[in-house]
Amino acid sequence: MAQLRMITETGMFHAACACSWGESVEWYGFKPREHRRPAGRGFVDRSDRKAFTNHYITFDVDDESLRVGANTIKVRYDSSYYVVAVHDCVSFAADLAREAGLLVPRVNISPYGFLEILGVWNRYTSKG
Repeated sequence: MAQLRMITETGMFHAACACSWGESVEWYGFKPREHRRPAGRGFVDRSDRKAFTNHYITFDVDDESLRVGANTIKVRYDSSYYVVAVHDCVSFAADLAREAGLLVPRVNISPYGFLEILGVWNRYTSKG
């Protein structure tokens, strides 16, 4: 069983995901190429965001669904256009959660609101 941890970050409105298979952890997020730019070319950020975690929620998910889903979403988002509240870090996290088999609402605006609704719609293992 793999784990999918969704996080919000301190200091700014941002969502990212940590995918864990045993001791192996891979981070995924989606950001604009130009810092603090609300629209423009985006990229999949693979940097460790653990130190910036403000809130989190963790789910046990199927190993293969998470592995395939993370790769699918990375390919779909890498070099795509970033637009706040349309195609952004929250939509990235929502798409990854869907690929991993979680129930996710169609519209997600804020990172924290996204985590809260995931916790209501799905069974989680930890939350903070």
